[in-house]
Amino acid sequence: MSFLDSLLPDQRNLLVSLPYRIGLYVSQSDESGGDDSEEAEMQALTSIITAYSQEVFGAETVQYVISETVARKDEWEEWSKDLETIEGECHRAIDILSEAVDEKEVNAFKRSMLEIGESVALAFREYGESTPIIDKIKIYMFYKKSRKEAVKQGIVAMEWDQFINISLDERKALQFIAKALGTTYI
Repeated sequence: MSFLDSLLPDQRNLLVSLPYRIGLYVSQSDESGGDDSEEAEMQALTSIITAYSQEVFGAETVQYVISETVARKDEWEEWSKDLETIEGECHRAIDILSEAVDEKEVNAFKRSMLEIGESVALAFREYGESTPIIDKIKIYMFYKKSRKEAVKQGIVAMEWDQFINISLDERKALQFIAKALGTTYI
């Protein structure tokens, strides 16, 4: 029996749909890669959610939630609707978890949700040779700023090759999700 069994049905549905919805939100935040990008990111989303459900050494709360996310894959199409409500859903999810599990588990959930979104964003490089020079400059400046912020916070910053796999729109989506979850994303 997991903590999920003690929740109301709508609370449980919210929590187990959120990993998929966050990944989808990040994927749909940037349309620059076209159909190839969308397909690669959807494959990544499926793979990362499945991998998290099988992770033996992760947080117990995250494993329970994501295992059910995978078990309810037939509902994913329904869960893909109304993504504009995700900010409030993130707030509610953290409130629900804060009442049900300890702070360490809540923080692990936040981290995992961001990792899912980031993994989806990393699945397809939107920037390449055809990217306009002004966009390349903006990306580089953003990279330098985020590295400086990472050092300031004492965390490891992404390398350039990883950083450019995440478009500015995807990065904004990840920062939006982080804020809604009550944390930060650099």
